[in-house]
Amino acid sequence: MRSRDSENAEKALKPNPILYGVAASTYFSDSLLMTFLFPYVVVLGATFDQMGMIRSARNFFQSALQIGWAEVSERLSRKMLVAIGYLSSCCFIIAFLLIKDPSEILILVVAQAIFWSAAAPAWSSLLADYTTLRTRGRVLGKIGAVSYLSRVVAALIVALATYTEGEMTASSFFVPFALSAATALIGGALVIFVKEARVERPKIHRGSVILAPLLDKRFRIFLAVSGLHWFTMAYAWPLFPYVTVDIVHATVWQIAVISAVSGLFTSVLQPKAGSLVDKFGRKPVLAISRASFFLYPLLYTMARSWIHLLLINIILSFSMSAAMVSFSAYVMDSAPPGMRANYAAASNLIMGISTFIGSMTGGVITGYLSASLGAEQALFYGLITSAILRLFSSIGFLLIKETTRGE
Repeated sequence: MRSRDSENAEKALKPNPILYGVAASTYFSDSLLMTFLFPYVVVLGATFDQMGMIRSARNFFQSALQIGWAEVSERLSRKMLVAIGYLSSCCFIIAFLLIKDPSEILILVVAQAIFWSAAAPAWSSLLADYTTLRTRGRVLGKIGAVSYLSRVVAALIVALATYTEGEMTASSFFVPFALSAATALIGGALVIFVKEARVERPKIHRGSVILAPLLDKRFRIFLAVSGLHWFTMAYAWPLFPYVTVDIVHATVWQIAVISAVSGLFTSVLQPKAGSLVDKFGRKPVLAISRASFFLYPLLYTMARSWIHLLLINIILSFSMSAAMVSFSAYVMDSAPPGMRANYAAASNLIMGISTFIGSMTGGVITGYLSASLGAEQALFYGLITSAILRLFSSIGFLLIKETTRGE
């Protein structure tokens, strides 16, 4: 673990318009894909079991290879890995529009996730070049605000373009997927012009570099706690799209409005969340924000209108902002210079494994219950189970060590 003095002495690059442009365009693409991919799968007729498989496969494969990609990015070029990830993602998103069978969608989802996984740890490490321990929360908050603002713009464009459409069909998703592919292309090209710092790596035997984050006791506790919480989070992920499509009967433009408004609140609140993370520390903000996530599945059981979903996402937007900033800051704090991508990849690997198991479990159990209780009742019990599990698993964040003080 690096010392506080060495971290403070570290010089950071200054955030610039190109960096913000990459953040905006790549999140523009990611947010549209995350918002519309799973409702698209529901419209194609996927069962609970198929949804659980597709969701869990995406969670796993976009994370499982990050350890290897991280080592490549630290040794060669992080911005080139980001470029590869998003340029390839552009091609796969276009392919989604040509496939109408949930089983075939699974293959494309896995392929897209594998190539996208090259970008995730490299981007996290690249952002660390522009922060120090004292400024990390504020800088990440500003970058997060720009990213979420792009989500707002993306969702508004989709809402306006699809406002006159009625009930959702497969063709309803052309606009969001086309926009997602285009901005992935822009982000992948733009990142080539971003500056990256080259830092001296710790002198660790090459065979031990990949395992180094797992040998860090403080970080290992964080990974264990995070892994349990991600499992409980993912349990409900295959279920949310069914509430949106089958219970609420939302249209594409209504889903877009929900994404736009919640994204706007999250964008506006991220700088404030970043300041709180710097002022009070990573641990308390992380613990409180994660604990509040039990409200998502609990409130979704009561939703009967797309307005209800809109209000739920607005109410919890600050929790989302705080959780994102504090989580990223904690991982960056924990990593020595030259190994940030490795630490980010280790965190994402644990998240991928946990969410793979969680999504699969939630989908399979809910599918099993639907055979005897009916789809709507099974959905209710699945969401309630997730809410309870989320609340109890969040207690584990009280066990992690604060990174901004010498605990």
